[in-house]
Amino acid sequence: MLARVYIRSGQYARFASLYEEWRRLLPESELLRSEREDYDKFRQRPNQINGPRKPSRLRHQVDGYPMLPIVIDTHAEEFIFDTGAWQSGVTDRMARKLGLVVSDVARSLTDIAGNRVSFRTATARDVTIGNMRFQNVSFAVISPQGPLAEVELGIIGMPLILAMGGITWSNDGSATFGDAPRPSPAREANLVFDGRLVVRASVLDRFVNASLDTGANTTELNANFADMFPDVVAKGRKASGSITGIGGTQTYEAIELAELRILLGGQPVIARPAVVTMQRHATGGGACCIGNLGHDLLKQGAGFTIDLTTMTLVLR
Repeated sequence: MLARVYIRSGQYARFASLYEEWRRLLPESELLRSEREDYDKFRQRPNQINGPRKPSRLRHQVDGYPMLPIVIDTHAEEFIFDTGAWQSGVTDRMARKLGLVVSDVARSLTDIAGNRVSFRTATARDVTIGNMRFQNVSFAVISPQGPLAEVELGIIGMPLILAMGGITWSNDGSATFGDAPRPSPAREANLVFDGRLVVRASVLDRFVNASLDTGANTTELNANFADMFPDVVAKGRKASGSITGIGGTQTYEAIELAELRILLGGQPVIARPAVVTMQRHATGGGACCIGNLGHDLLKQGAGFTIDLTTMTLVLR
């Protein structure tokens, strides 16, 4: 559990030290062996240093991906605010534009579509988002494939989002974050970390778990949904569903439903159409969830709040 906390909060040197002590004390642990890939990925990275939380208000574009202004070592850019990203990242073209020094050691990760993607690592000395400042921020430097091959792209991932405390996003073009921790008014926690940021929602009066991915423009349901709601899926039409990640596009057998109503963050939203791809990739919530809920649902109302102090998602 401590290893998971350190990784998602960008405390990579602490994670490496923990792993080494774990290996010394319990060298035959199967759980230890399951963490070896992460140890190899993160052991040479520094701990991210977070400045104090300060109230911040930023303007963002209304259409397309949820983008926020960010300053990296004096370079001003706009990055995707991505709760589905376990680490912050940039494409290699963006890394060159920012003048980041990229390591020679290549590792691999699995994207949302199930592609294995090679990446290297770069560390920014200074990062500013709104009124908040961070140091020693690690980025995965990726050479994208497919439709994203030529883009200059950056991602604000979970280590930065956790330090920000979450966000209040207004779909008219403003975002606020960095407020002091406060209790959620009469709201029960509906978020949890389980490999990904997972939200409790309701479909057809049944509680379901789904990964919450602000970096995904569309919602993708998976084979777990088909197992849970076979009668609903039987009424859909056969189709092919495609999922595009940083490593390219994968196509799967799928069932397309005209629409699916979901109670999410206290408000009804509609996936239209609702595509159920017959896969269970862990990066798309396949290990725990009925699918990956994207920004297409979050932008249907006036906005949303993700509060990582009270672990609540509220839609307005």
